[in-house]
Amino acid sequence: MLLKNNIIMNEGYEKRDNLFTKGIGSSIYIKNKKFLDLSFCAGTNLLGHNSKIYKKAIKQLIKLNISNLAAKNLHAYKFSKTLKKTFPNYSKFIFCNSGTEAVFKSLRIARAITKKNLIISVSGSWHGSVNELLFTTNSKLKNIELSGGLESQTKKNIRFIPYNDIEGSKKMLRKLEKKIMCIIIEPVQGCLPILAKDYLKFLSNYCNKKKIFLIFDEMITGLRHEGSSIQDILKLSPTISTFGKCLGGGLPIGIIAIKKNIETKLLKKDKKVFFGGTFSGNSVNTYVANSVTNFILKNKKNIFRDLNKKSEYFVKKLNFFFLNNKFDAKCLRVGSLVRIIFTNKNALNRSQRDFLEKKNFKNIKKFRNFLFNKNIFYPTSGIIFFSTSTNYKEINFLIKNIKLGFKKIFIN
Repeated sequence: MLLKNNIIMNEGYEKRDNLFTKGIGSSIYIKNKKFLDLSFCAGTNLLGHNSKIYKKAIKQLIKLNISNLAAKNLHAYKFSKTLKKTFPNYSKFIFCNSGTEAVFKSLRIARAITKKNLIISVSGSWHGSVNELLFTTNSKLKNIELSGGLESQTKKNIRFIPYNDIEGSKKMLRKLEKKIMCIIIEPVQGCLPILAKDYLKFLSNYCNKKKIFLIFDEMITGLRHEGSSIQDILKLSPTISTFGKCLGGGLPIGIIAIKKNIETKLLKKDKKVFFGGTFSGNSVNTYVANSVTNFILKNKKNIFRDLNKKSEYFVKKLNFFFLNNKFDAKCLRVGSLVRIIFTNKNALNRSQRDFLEKKNFKNIKKFRNFLFNKNIFYPTSGIIFFSTSTNYKEINFLIKNIKLGFKKIFIN
């Protein structure tokens, strides 16, 4: 279906382009034309599009007459028990409608308790459409607005520290530590999927020692990483965490997880925080989320072994090709979060990656278009996800066309 006379202003609808109509398994469609999907709704559909368990949950919704209620409901309660099993270090969960909402309400909690305003964001992290965090940085860590309409004070209340740079972060934090409301980070960043264990441990230890709020945004990695989270695998203990995406089972959801000490502080009258919303913790989404999440948890050994094997196979094949053909590129992954980096140099963080990829910006766009013409949907974010529905025949088809694209577009 072609986009004509467009009246939608959301990002992505700017061009007169084809519109996708449906998703089945590992594919999305423009009418009857099938595209291999590398996004799965930005990592949301872990089991693929319209999986059997998702469709079963939707059928049960109808059979049981479950509808959205602006009232406390059994399905949110049941899902909270599943979350407690998945993330046992947390005492309470707050339901939201998206990752963005979960993040800005987390900031509200930190502000209510600390009575401070300065946010420290770790460069390269993405936290959605949150006013306080809609900034990026240049190589000198200066704030650059990503949207119009931001209050002037917002820009003054955020500073960036360099991801995966302990000494650089220490230097910045020493100057600001008494003013800090919180530090927020994506522990594994889609822009550069590496597991910076030492850096994450440094941040966790620093925040514990200085009694600073540490927020882990595990919107992508929560559940997707081994059926658990990065913090659990590394035995770290942030103050607050946000989760979502594949925990929603295919429907929108955002979740804030808080520790007992934070729960106790929030019960005080002067620190009470409003979390309400018409669809927060609604019956429909939490019923589906609970059904799909429980299926993933019951089968997590096989699911994540399968996802990791597929991702590892893809990365090894591509890196062998890049090395043997002397292409300035490599493939990185953490679990089933994968990205092609258009440089073979080692980048510590996004600033370094952007600098090293700069000469290839135009060719990256050509490469994306090349794959689209081969019926492969390569998302503009550059983050590649596989689902349990993606098979090896499709992965080999993808590898074959990536090789063709590199040979046609990139100079080696």
